[in-house]
Amino acid sequence: MTDHIGDYMEQKPTMYHQGLYAQSTTKKQRLGTIRELDDGRKFVYCVSTAANLVAGVCLSKAVAPQDATVVLATDGAVDVLGARKVTVTLTGTPTLNLYEDGWLCIKAGTNIGAMYKIRGNTADDVPASGRCTFYLYDELDTAWIANTTIGLYESPYKSVLINPAVANGDATTAERILGIAPRAVYNATPVAVYFWAQTWGLGNPLLDVPAAAGNEADEKFLIAGITAGTLNLSAAGAEPDQPRYGYIIENGDLTDDENSLCFLQIS
Repeated sequence: MTDHIGDYMEQKPTMYHQGLYAQSTTKKQRLGTIRELDDGRKFVYCVSTAANLVAGVCLSKAVAPQDATVVLATDGAVDVLGARKVTVTLTGTPTLNLYEDGWLCIKAGTNIGAMYKIRGNTADDVPASGRCTFYLYDELDTAWIANTTIGLYESPYKSVLINPAVANGDATTAERILGIAPRAVYNATPVAVYFWAQTWGLGNPLLDVPAAAGNEADEKFLIAGITAGTLNLSAAGAEPDQPRYGYIIENGDLTDDENSLCFLQIS
């Protein structure tokens, strides 16, 4: 291979440092690592907030960009072709490694459309007032100039929590569900806990079921529930603004606020 791929591990790991149902207060995998089993189930490596999570509950995270721009006069010698250490001007005040395993996306200007995975970042005002240094897994493929506008995104799998309730079937009242907790996640310390969330295949999510629902052929699709952390049943063609997260397996009528075997198709 002649093309340089940097230090970013592009292949899926063949060994994992944390058990599938284990919890850890220390990070043992890269956030967002996908783990696939021989029965087709898939899991993603996450870290929770300092709140307990119930088994089967749906998880999400609000992801909003921190805007930044390049400082040409001061940092033009740093943000150059081939660099993996870049310096930008921020509109906020990030803490050390806030964006670890997150993304640096070029939103406008030179190199628009490119994205880089973040290894880590300094705290605010390092190297100078109002500026911050980011360490990337891969090299810049274009030197940045003054018109480069950047969006910095935390990892979607960092500080996950129970998905908010979806009011009146409106998808905008909650976040995009990223997985379910296959086991209870306890944060007794309280500190954030690393764990594997399930995204695909047979799972046992918590359901928010309308009265007398679940026994019709067109009532098999799963959307976000009107109760926090749940999935709801949707008839074919209903709730067109809602993403579908899988389908129900059970044939009989279902009971509200119970878990049931489903086929998850979250990602």
